[in-house]
Amino acid sequence: MSLKNKTIRTLGVLIFSVGVLLGMALFGIVVWGDFEAVMFDPSIKQDAPLTTLRCPVMMTKTETGTITATFTNPLERPIELYTRAHITEGYVTLMREVNTKLPLDPGETKPLHWTVTSDDAAFGRLILVKVTVNRKYPLPSRQGTCGILVVGLPYFTGTQIFAFALAASLLSMAGGAGLWVAANRPLKELGLDVITAMGVLAGCMLVGTIVGLRGSWMLGGLIFVFTVLLIGAIIGYFVNRQGKNRAVV
Repeated sequence: MSLKNKTIRTLGVLIFSVGVLLGMALFGIVVWGDFEAVMFDPSIKQDAPLTTLRCPVMMTKTETGTITATFTNPLERPIELYTRAHITEGYVTLMREVNTKLPLDPGETKPLHWTVTSDDAAFGRLILVKVTVNRKYPLPSRQGTCGILVVGLPYFTGTQIFAFALAASLLSMAGGAGLWVAANRPLKELGLDVITAMGVLAGCMLVGTIVGLRGSWMLGGLIFVFTVLLIGAIIGYFVNRQGKNRAVV
């Protein structure tokens, strides 16, 4: 292999590694925020999850965030739902409570919104939210949680920062993999193993991040742990293989 190809291959690995680190950081933020929110005010238990709760993953210190949940009446009679939102107020042990009565006609869907600022963040870093809906026969009681990371970056919104970072991660992984392929054509056994490992890592992080964004923190956490173990296994495999190749030489 020429010096030029070796340089391109090394550059590809470095760029891909940067994308992996950035992607794992974002993946971890998504899962960590929701996990902390589940532990917030644990005395409240409900029968079913509130799957329509949506929160931003990040927001800046100067930004006002909006939390949204939608509620539908599937019955053939009018109902009035009673919702309660608990939001941290500077500390994990302090919270504000927002109670709302929501009348719904048969088949009607309505959203509820709650606003948060950086002053709500526990220890200035993480806003924890828990929304519960009381049981309305035959509908079960429901509960949803989410966590919002507060960052100190200026000029952009938290959503923009997350989107930029995610795009940078995906582009870095794609660019790094592309450089690797370009420097190792035609791909033989080792090259195929490397590009397969790159694809599996990128896929795990992307799927896990999407799962976490949809509120499935437990599944997202399992994928995160699996991805960390996978990274360790891949590194160990290639280090061991390289050692064997040197021993043969």
